[in-house]
Amino acid sequence: MDVQGKRILVLGGWGLVGRAVAKKLLPEKPNQIVVTSLRKDETDEIVEILHPLGQKHGVEIAGEWGDIFVREAMKDRRRDEIYNNKDLRSQLLTDIYDDLDDDVLESSFLYRIIKKYQPHIIIDCINTATAFAYQNLYEKVAQIRNTIDSEGSISEDSPLLENVEKLMASQYIPQLIRHIQILHISMAEVDTECYLKIGTSGTGGMGLNVPFTHSEEKPSKLLLSKSSVAGAHTMLLFLMARTPGGPIIKEIKPTAAIAWKEIGYGKIRRHGRYIPMYDCNIDDAEEMTGQLERHPEPYWDTLDQVVESVYIDAGENGYFSAGEFAVITSEGLMEFVTPEEIATKVLLEIQGSNTGSDIVAALDAAVLSSSYRAGVLREKAMEKMNAMEEEHDTKSVAFELLGPPKITKLLYELYLLQKIAGSIEGILEFPPEELSKKMINIIQNESRIRQLILSVGTGILLPTGEHFMRGPDLSYPRFEGVGGYDTTPERIDHWAENGWLDTRVKNMERWQERIRTIYSAMEEDSEEDFSSEYYLKHKYNIGEATSELGTIVSWILDKEEGGARLK
Repeated sequence: MDVQGKRILVLGGWGLVGRAVAKKLLPEKPNQIVVTSLRKDETDEIVEILHPLGQKHGVEIAGEWGDIFVREAMKDRRRDEIYNNKDLRSQLLTDIYDDLDDDVLESSFLYRIIKKYQPHIIIDCINTATAFAYQNLYEKVAQIRNTIDSEGSISEDSPLLENVEKLMASQYIPQLIRHIQILHISMAEVDTECYLKIGTSGTGGMGLNVPFTHSEEKPSKLLLSKSSVAGAHTMLLFLMARTPGGPIIKEIKPTAAIAWKEIGYGKIRRHGRYIPMYDCNIDDAEEMTGQLERHPEPYWDTLDQVVESVYIDAGENGYFSAGEFAVITSEGLMEFVTPEEIATKVLLEIQGSNTGSDIVAALDAAVLSSSYRAGVLREKAMEKMNAMEEEHDTKSVAFELLGPPKITKLLYELYLLQKIAGSIEGILEFPPEELSKKMINIIQNESRIRQLILSVGTGILLPTGEHFMRGPDLSYPRFEGVGGYDTTPERIDHWAENGWLDTRVKNMERWQERIRTIYSAMEEDSEEDFSSEYYLKHKYNIGEATSELGTIVSWILDKEEGGARLK
């Protein structure tokens, strides 16, 4: 298909891939490119970026913003705002579950955009599976079960009724089916010629052992829900491609993390908001005797600051620290692919080339995996972040955005141990009791480090195992549907293993055991033979990687957690 002179709609145009796709299309001289995003400021930003390029190539640039999965009247409202408003919630249930009548169809924001611009080509760069699956069905189920258990019976004014409606409104598949119905009818009415979906595998190409999760269990229910929705979406596209009278249907599924938009130093956003700074003195630490509450009375201090550090902007995944970026992009873990590579394949498929990455045409062979180019650029990114760390006299350790909370805990524990010993190898020279004592001294005396750890939601367990420091947000445990848990020694051990910075002696012993194992592996076949086999065996060599913190945590996720990718 010739792109010249066509009207093109790019859904999710502000994101990494959408931006790259729009830029890639401009030299092909389409008549118009319309970009959409969730928020007005995002749409204004991408339109401002594309406008001068559009003038250069004679392409009209337009923008729309709002949630395309709801009716136009709700497009600027957050999902929690809709769920918590009885009238809006009722309307959403009608739009999702009732028959698709003219009112439901013509009120849809997606329908109205397509009817307004009548695009010849639609390129969908929205992570649809994420938008639906991350409404967290499991949290709402837990709330319902907890309400039933606590009340014993259901009355007319019971909050259970509201929770049931929220649960129905957040069901993944009905929303996906209604989205596909509206999309198909809209494209048929305006004679859209091609629909290309930028899809997702849900796990960045990894398997059920994916170590980057969104819950306390592995594999994460929430993450697998995303994968399930992604698979259902692909099958619905497969059926759409077999429907007479419709457009050409294609889907490209990247199977690696997508990065990056920017490397910088500044305030860190999480879920669209800056991360506030908190502090908690050791003398105010909570005694672990009663119940660990989700929202206790504050015994921490709220600082008039937000978290600032070196970051790499990974688009919809948010800001990653140097440590988190090193972990997720490590060879053998999720790795990454650039948005420009995706955009190149998008253009080739639209033009009729067979890239081998069309999932509708070949489900198994179409995944877009991590790339050689991205592997080379990874080193450049890490070098830039390390240089900026030196420039700003800081260490970009973890923001608790990668998940699970254990990664943040491991990165900060290893950072503190390296700070104590001066090197990874030096950690082995200290008695575990001394490492524990020195770690707690740093936490007590270096307020900036302590504040960062607490502010990203990581709790600190003191050496006795009976006192605990935290801020208002605690990343682990998740408190699904409950307000607190009874504290027991077994639970404290579990929480410390999986999400809390653990200053106890036995954790110092665990770290020394890990480091000895890594050095032992490095010493095997130590004579370098310059073969590929040698380098595959020694990919976790300490000192050879850009980030030792990321290398060792990657080793833990691979060897201890069994989280490496197969292909």
